[in-house]
Amino acid sequence: MANKRVVLITFYDLDSFALHTLHAVLKGAGFEAHSIFFKSSNINTTSNQPTEREVADLIRLIKDIDPLIVGISFRSTFFNLALSITREIKKNLGLPVIWGGTHPTIRPQQCIEFTDMVCVGEGEGAIVELCLRLSKNEPLDNIQNVWVNSGDKVVKNAPRFLIPDLDTLPFPDFSCENKHFIDNGNIAPIVLAPARTNYWVMTSRGCPFSCTYCYNSIGQKIYKEKGQYVRRRSVENVIKELTFAKRSFKNLRYISFLDDLFTFNLDWIRKFHGEYKKEVGLPFYCHIHPKFTGEEMIGLLKDAGCVGMTMGVQSGSSECRHKYYERYESNEDIIRAAKNLHKEKIKCTYDLIMDNPLETDTDKRETFNLLLSLPRPFDLHIHSLTHFPETRLTQLLLERKIITEDDVEDRKQKSYKRWTPILDLDRKREDLFWDNLYYLAQNKHLPKQLLIWLSNRSFLKKHPKPFTFLLRLTCHSIYSIRSGSALDTLRWSILTILSKPGVLFKKRSWFFIWSRIKIKLRLSTQENHSAKRESAFIKPANRRN
Repeated sequence: MANKRVVLITFYDLDSFALHTLHAVLKGAGFEAHSIFFKSSNINTTSNQPTEREVADLIRLIKDIDPLIVGISFRSTFFNLALSITREIKKNLGLPVIWGGTHPTIRPQQCIEFTDMVCVGEGEGAIVELCLRLSKNEPLDNIQNVWVNSGDKVVKNAPRFLIPDLDTLPFPDFSCENKHFIDNGNIAPIVLAPARTNYWVMTSRGCPFSCTYCYNSIGQKIYKEKGQYVRRRSVENVIKELTFAKRSFKNLRYISFLDDLFTFNLDWIRKFHGEYKKEVGLPFYCHIHPKFTGEEMIGLLKDAGCVGMTMGVQSGSSECRHKYYERYESNEDIIRAAKNLHKEKIKCTYDLIMDNPLETDTDKRETFNLLLSLPRPFDLHIHSLTHFPETRLTQLLLERKIITEDDVEDRKQKSYKRWTPILDLDRKREDLFWDNLYYLAQNKHLPKQLLIWLSNRSFLKKHPKPFTFLLRLTCHSIYSIRSGSALDTLRWSILTILSKPGVLFKKRSWFFIWSRIKIKLRLSTQENHSAKRESAFIKPANRRN
C-alpha cells in the first residue's frame, strides 16, 4: 500500500492559517496529514532559539510518523532554522523536503539550493498534486508552483493561476487530530483546541494596496496575469465556518478577522453585518485602512459586534508615507477615521513603524503631532522596521548603501528579539526620546500642552533613558517586558493586577504574579541555555546540503 502520510512543519505559529489549511486539504485528498508546530513565541512576541534536544525531538517524531514527504512553511526570520532542520532531516532520515511560505515564495532561487523542492505561492493545489505523484512514484518535473532540485539541475515550473473561488477550499483544520507541539524541551500532542476562546479567521486573500515594506507588493508581481490577486470568500461561506467553530469550541468568546484589510468592500460588509449578527453574535476584531472607514462602514461593524480594530498609520509624516511607503492617505484621512471609531466607541490600535533610517527628526515630530490630533485614549503597536527580502523599501536602502545584505531579515533574524518594542531601554537615544513621547500621547489624562512642552526639552532629548525608566514603572503593556527578565515580569504582573479594581487583596492575584515570575525565570534559563547551544545546529546558508 502506498505511503499516504505527510508531515507539515511551521515555526513559532500555533495558529498558522497555511498549515491548518494545507492539513485540511491533504485530509480531503485522502492523505494522513500530521502538523508539527515547532516552538511558540513568548508573550512579548520575542522568540527563543530552539535547543538541540528540541531539534532531536522533531527528528524523532518525523521518524516515528514515517511520512512520504516533509513540508516546511516559514517566514524570512526562520530561513536559517529551516535550513538547519532540513539538513538534519536529510542526514538522519533521507526524506524529500519541500519548502513553502512567504520566504520561499519571494526567494525561490536562494531556497532551492538547500532543499529538494520549493513551492512558490499558493500551496493547496501544488501539495496535493505533488503527494499524489510521490505516492504513485510518478515524475515531479512539471508541477506548477513547484521548483525541483534533482541535484544536477533545477526545474523551475511556472506559477499556477490563483484560486479564483476561495469557497472551494476546506475550512482550516483546528482540531487536535495529528497535531504535535514541540517547545520548552517537550513534545506533546495538541490538546487545548477544545478550550479555545478566540477563533482566528481570514475571509480574503491579498491586499488592494502595495506598500513598499510588505510581502503583498511582491506577491502582486509574482501573480501578474495569473488571476485576480485580491479575492474574498462569500458571506455565506464565512458564516458557515464561524457557526461550525461555535459548535466545535464551546468556550469560544471572541472572533479575530486577520485579513490584511477587512473593510475593502462596503457591499460585502452590508451583507455580512446582518448574517453575522444573527448567526454568530460574538465580539470581534479586524484590520482597517484610513481610506475604508466611512461612517456607514464603521456603524455597520459596530452594530454587528466589532469591539476592536487596528489601523495602519506607520508615520505621521505625509512625505514619509508617500515617498517611502507608497501609502497615499492624508493625515486628514487618518484623523477622520479615528474620529469615526471614537464616535462609535470602538477601541482602536494604531500601527507605527520605527527605526526607518530614511525618517528624519522632523518626520518623527510630525508623527507625534498626528498622535496628539487623534481622539484619546488609544493603543499603539510600535513595530521596528524589518528589512524583508526583495521588498521595494529594502531594495532602496540597499541601493543607497544605507543597509547591507547582512541587515536583510533572512540573515539578520531581527524578529527573534524585536518586533513590537515599547519603552525598550536598548534602543538608540534619539529613538528612545520619541518612543517616550509616543507612549505618553496615548494617555487621555495628560494635557496636550504638557506633552508639547516635554517634546521641546533638549535635556530630555539628550538624556531620555532616566525618563524611560520612570515611564516603565507605569507601563503594563506586555510588549514592554524584556526577554527573560523576571523583574520586568514582576513589574508587569503587579501593574496588570492593580489596574483591575478590587483585586489588590485577593490571594489569587498574588498567586498569579508569582506564577508569572516562575514562568519567566524558567524561560530565561532556557533562553540562556539555548544561546550557548544554538550554534551547534543553526548554521548560516553558506553551502548546499
